[in-house]
Amino acid sequence: MTGMERPQGPRVVPLPRAAINPHSWLMAFLMVAIFVAGVVGVVVALSMGHAAFVLSIVLISFGLIAAAAIC
Repeated sequence: MTGMERPQGPRVVPLPRAAINPHSWLMAFLMVAIFVAGVVGVVVALSMGHAAFVLSIVLISFGLIAAAAIC
């Protein structure tokens, strides 16, 4: 029965990965830069004797890395 074929709906074409998230390299660079800045901040704060300041550096840098990982 050639006249009784089902109508074809619109086909879903998968998008390339770059079309879904074009900023992946930027986010990777941002995460690495935040990690390096956090490590340098911790080393400098510990060398100056500011142990309480280290906690705030760690918490802020962890929060920024987590936010960048979610994006």
